[in-house]
Amino acid sequence: MRRPTALIPALTLLLSLTGGVLPAAADSTKAWCSLFSAKDSSGALPEPVRCTFSQRQGNVIVSMPKRQFDFPAKEQGKTYQRDNHSAGIGFSKEGEFTLVVFWQDPRLQ
Repeated sequence: MRRPTALIPALTLLLSLTGGVLPAAADSTKAWCSLFSAKDSSGALPEPVRCTFSQRQGNVIVSMPKRQFDFPAKEQGKTYQRDNHSAGIGFSKEGEFTLVVFWQDPRLQ
């Protein structure tokens, strides 16, 4: 039987080879998304569609059918605005769009 202490040298070697930092895994979840065009002034909630929200080290990717949105953490406040709420997160690019990510189907709330 292998003793757990025998793994310590291997773990030490791995940490030294990676600079002591192991890659962070992305957090992903299925969600509901509504995309508002800046050209649409109706104020009506667009039909929500299923999407995938992924975040890794503050960088966000939202994948919708036929479209993907990237929101790099270093660009927040510069090229887009992020607005966190208990029901979800909004991402806005002035003059272009607002993308709202809901954790639950907003039609049921």
